[in-house]
Amino acid sequence: METPAHHRLKQLAVAFLREHGCQAVAGEVRCPIWRYRVDVAGYIDTLGPAPAGRNPLTEAVATANGSTRRSWRCQPRTVLIECKQSRADFLKDQRDTDKLLQKRRELDRFRRAVEENRIKTQEPHLRKAGSSLFAELEDWDFASSRLPAYRNLIKRLRRLDKMLHGETKFCMIARYSLADRLYIAAPEGMIKKRELPPGWGLLECAKKDLVEDDPNADLFGRSVLNVAVKAPALSPRDEHRQRLLRNIAVAASATASSAMGVLA
Repeated sequence: METPAHHRLKQLAVAFLREHGCQAVAGEVRCPIWRYRVDVAGYIDTLGPAPAGRNPLTEAVATANGSTRRSWRCQPRTVLIECKQSRADFLKDQRDTDKLLQKRRELDRFRRAVEENRIKTQEPHLRKAGSSLFAELEDWDFASSRLPAYRNLIKRLRRLDKMLHGETKFCMIARYSLADRLYIAAPEGMIKKRELPPGWGLLECAKKDLVEDDPNADLFGRSVLNVAVKAPALSPRDEHRQRLLRNIAVAASATASSAMGVLA
């Protein structure tokens, strides 16, 4: 059963995506692969009004377009937001959180070293040629590595994520870059920066903003979610972007049908 606070966070996440230019937004959206569902997802790809400055969903920067309005342009980008209303909802096992986080940081440093020093040398076919103008910046399909030591390391990281977060959802979504930006939305001060799963950013709101009488408040106005930690840019496959856009359309259609009393 969804709590009012969690529902409110989802409303604020929708407002945040709309405010920052997403043309397509929906809740309870299926991921491009697997059967994971995320609380809110958005898609953005065209010119439109946006707040001045750098947009936290893309690398685009707002610039004057010859009028009093500001506009910006970006390549197609997708965003996933998971809403967590309490620490118990975020960290399932709090008894050894500090030790688990330290172990995860150590394993993650080892993972990066293996990718840089072994996979790039022993599995050069995993390099995505042409993904960047500069060879040293090109993407690599590390997930397809067949090195036993690397695959065992990934399994250990997944087990740690399950102990920390009660599931491997965070790890898998980031590991396979299922969207360009990944954010967790939570009450202010609930999640520490060091506790964020790798690949995820953090959106926060004041606790008082989770209590709202008007069910439609902020859905089309200014969002009260603020970027506490900017999500790193990921590089999803084009087919995953298109699949997620399709899933957003399906989720939005189901919501609209339900609102009109039509069987979805």
